[in-house]
Amino acid sequence: MKKIALYMHVPFCIKKCPYCDFYSIPVVPSYQEEDLFLEALKKELNFLKKYLEKNLSLKNFTFYTFYAGGGTPSLLSPRFYFRLFNFLYQNFHFTPVELTLEANPETLNKEKTRAYLETGFNRISIGIQSFFNKGLKFLGRIHDAKKALKAIEFAQKAGFEKISIDLIFGWKGQGEKTLKKEILKAISLEIPHISIYELTIEPFTPFYKKFKKKTWLSDKKLLFYYELIEKTFKEKGYNHYEISNYALKGFECIHNLFYWKVQPYLGIGPSAVSRILHLRWENPRDLRNYYYLLECNKLPLKIIEKMSEKDFAKEKIMMELRLEEGLDIEELLKYRVKIQETALLNLEKEGLIKRKNRKIKLTLKGMLIHNQVVSYLWDNLEELSKR
Repeated sequence: MKKIALYMHVPFCIKKCPYCDFYSIPVVPSYQEEDLFLEALKKELNFLKKYLEKNLSLKNFTFYTFYAGGGTPSLLSPRFYFRLFNFLYQNFHFTPVELTLEANPETLNKEKTRAYLETGFNRISIGIQSFFNKGLKFLGRIHDAKKALKAIEFAQKAGFEKISIDLIFGWKGQGEKTLKKEILKAISLEIPHISIYELTIEPFTPFYKKFKKKTWLSDKKLLFYYELIEKTFKEKGYNHYEISNYALKGFECIHNLFYWKVQPYLGIGPSAVSRILHLRWENPRDLRNYYYLLECNKLPLKIIEKMSEKDFAKEKIMMELRLEEGLDIEELLKYRVKIQETALLNLEKEGLIKRKNRKIKLTLKGMLIHNQVVSYLWDNLEELSKR
C-alpha cells in the first residue's frame, strides 16, 4: 500500500504578519464558516480520490501523516477537526502515525489544547518566533512573550509529547547574546523539536515595501549566526537533521520528511500543492475561487505539471540537499542524469559541499546559499543515453 502525506492549508488568520508570503486572509471563522470550509474540503477529497484512480491508477494508498498548516490552523475548533477526521476514517485508508497542528499562542487555552489532543492530534507546532517582546513587536506578532510561554505550558500539560516551536532569527535589533538566549530558553523548556528560520524579506509583503532588501546581515555575520546556532544546539544533544530544523532523536517531523525525501504528498485547501507520482499541481491562492470551482463540480487545480525524469532529479537535488544526510548522487542515475564531476570539484573547493562515498552534503557555508548551490548543480546536470 502506497504511503502518502496529507497536507491541509488553512487560509484563516487573525492578522497577517508583515513578513509572511503564505496565503491567508484576516478572518476568524465562525462555526458557519467552518462548516462551509469543511464541506469544500470533503468535496475536494472525493474529487481527488476519483482523479487519482482514473488518471494515475492509484487506488491502494494510505494517508500516513496529516499536517494542518496555514494560516492559523488553531483558529479552527477541535469540533472541525473531529468531523474532518471522521470523514477521512470513513472514506479513505486513514492511518496516520503523525498528526500535526500548527498553532499560534494567542489562539490556545488549556481546554482547547487538550481537546486537540483528544481529537487525534499527536504533534503540535507552535509559532513562537521569539521569546522577547522586542522581537515579537518588530515581527508584527500579536502575542507577547508571556503568551508564548503559556502556550507551551498548555501543550505540555495537555499531554503532547511531540512539541515543536518556530523561531525567527535575524530580526532588526537582535544581537548575538539575544539569539543565544532565545535558543537556550527553548532548550530549557524541554522542547524536542525546534525550527529556526532566518528572517527573509519576501516580495509583495509589507516588509518588502518597508525595507526594500532581503537582509541587513552581512554574509560574515550570517555565517557567524549559523555557527552559533549549530554549536548551541549540538552541545545540547540536538540533531541538525534539516537546514532549518533541530530535533532530539526520534522527534524529527515525519510529514516534512516526505517533502525532503521526495515522497508523494497530497495538499487540500486553497494554495495547497500536491505531488503524486509523475504529476504536480497547486490549488488557487484564493478562497472564493476555491469555493467557486468546487461548487461548479470542478477540481480546484490551478496548474497541472507532468514531471519528466529530469524534473524528478532536480527536485531530488533541491530537497535532499536540505537534509543532514545529504544526497546520494548515484540515485540520480535512475532518472538518467548525473552531475558533472567538475561541478562537484568546484563546490568542494569553495567549501560549500562535503563528499563521502556516494553522498554529498552541504556545509554550513553551503546552507547559507542553498538555492544558489542547487541552481549551479541543475545547470551542470548531464542527461544520459536511454540505452
